[in-house]
Amino acid sequence: MFLITIWGFSPIQIAIILLLLLLFIVELIYLFVLYNSASRYAHRAQEGNVKYLTDLPPVSVVVYAHDAESEGLLELLPALLAQKYPNFEVIVVNDGTSFEVQNAIALYECEHNNVYQTAVPETVYNVSRKKLGITLGIKAAKHDIIVLAEANSKPSTDGWLAAIARNFVPSVDIVLGYTRMMPKDGVQKGGFKAFNRMLFSLRYLAFAVLRKPYMGMGSNLAYRKSIFFANKGFSATLNLHFGDDDLLVNEMANGRNTRVELSQESIVESFYDDVSGAWNELRLRYNFTSQYLHTSSRMIFVIEGFVHFLLCGSIVALVAILLPDVSVGKISQIVALAVATLLVVLCWLMEWYVYRKAARIFGERIMPGLVPLYQVFRPFYLLYRSMCDKGSKKSNFTWQYLR
Repeated sequence: MFLITIWGFSPIQIAIILLLLLLFIVELIYLFVLYNSASRYAHRAQEGNVKYLTDLPPVSVVVYAHDAESEGLLELLPALLAQKYPNFEVIVVNDGTSFEVQNAIALYECEHNNVYQTAVPETVYNVSRKKLGITLGIKAAKHDIIVLAEANSKPSTDGWLAAIARNFVPSVDIVLGYTRMMPKDGVQKGGFKAFNRMLFSLRYLAFAVLRKPYMGMGSNLAYRKSIFFANKGFSATLNLHFGDDDLLVNEMANGRNTRVELSQESIVESFYDDVSGAWNELRLRYNFTSQYLHTSSRMIFVIEGFVHFLLCGSIVALVAILLPDVSVGKISQIVALAVATLLVVLCWLMEWYVYRKAARIFGERIMPGLVPLYQVFRPFYLLYRSMCDKGSKKSNFTWQYLR
């Protein structure tokens, strides 16, 4: 009543102003507690405040090669063998790869004593061929530390293995890295879609930094062989084709045994003819398996989307309800509108700052100045994608043959 009588605000105006302030505070928490945590961790590592191994352990790189992506092995294998690492082996798991590719791998076997290959039997049905293939590769591995790679991917530097493996101090069993999706022509495209992909990875990496790991991506993931078998491998998700990375990490990871590696040397690039189409397929898989994740992250991200929606709505509502009074020169309403405008500018600056830092770490081109517009558009995009995704769930189960 005091504000109403002294400043001339109506109860509705006061309610919207208070809501806007509350949402602004919540947005601050999301940006600087959650999303900026990855950048803070990367800075700590650069400053030498993260403990790493000085003597690098032997590692086994397991590469699952599906027929549609196996040609990428011809670029991946030279990149792996060029890694500056003292003791490692490469195990290629063939799943329907061509004879030409298998012969090429055989040549590498002859020339290098640390390259091996095995294969997923053709007569395997009603089971995830990828999970079986990875399991075969891990069983064949000589070393305890398993680093996963995929045939269409390639380390961005020759220091990738060293950057990942240095994190396996005695208390660490799992290391999560970042994968950058690239077109095969190497011309990186930015904008909303790049932001969407970066945000997906930033979320699980940020949660891991905050000691709440809930998933990882198999194209840049490492864990101990011992924890894999202690967890009984993929036994809990044998009915699903997918979940070989996110669901497995969700089962094995905790705040004490998981680390992230965010150095430039640790980034992996995955190459696709159609990046957008490949991302839609990956997103669909992860959206399906996310219902099996044991984590509070899904609700936190739902709340975040709701906050963005309310924040935009409250700004529009406040401007609409203040303009009549501003037009007749009421000072208090002019001040309130100026404060609301200031909050909008501050939100834009904070999002630009946080996501620009993340994009620099991951080497993504997201046009950070447009992130507020991305956030407005994103709920409608996700709604559109969810409508397009209807009826696709059945292909995720192993009782339907899938290659």
